[in-house]
Amino acid sequence: MIKKHSLLNYLLPGLMLFFFARNLVLVETDHMDSWMGGGMRMFGKIDKMLYRVSGFNVDYNNKTYFVNLRNIPELEDEDVAARILPNDERINEILNTIGDNYRWCYDKASDKIYLGNEVAPCDVALNKDAITNFQVYSVTFQRDSKRVDLQLLNEANK
Repeated sequence: MIKKHSLLNYLLPGLMLFFFARNLVLVETDHMDSWMGGGMRMFGKIDKMLYRVSGFNVDYNNKTYFVNLRNIPELEDEDVAARILPNDERINEILNTIGDNYRWCYDKASDKIYLGNEVAPCDVALNKDAITNFQVYSVTFQRDSKRVDLQLLNEANK
């Protein structure tokens, strides 16, 4: 009876120590944020959706343009969804949605891609095949070089 009691005294702390060590390892693994393995943000790094950028690349006129979804109010829901959880299924769905359901235009004067509508007619209408991929980046600050860099989290290609 005494041996069973002493075994329980070591089992619970041992189990807690195992999960503590597991969470530390998972948080330090690439592409793991505080929700994925951090255990209720106990050991999490700061990786908020506010520090992420989502958008798509458009190839036009021998140039590649990155269109940030944050700059397009009509696509706010898609932008937030991609930045919260940039999994393969979600970003493939967004890539298909922006390619099939919207009319994209090129403005010669400002050299940028924009969403065309009835109020702002297209200067040059783009083919939906010009949209090549959708990407989600994490914005990170490099202390040693004092630079802000983008780290690719996920990408969907057509």
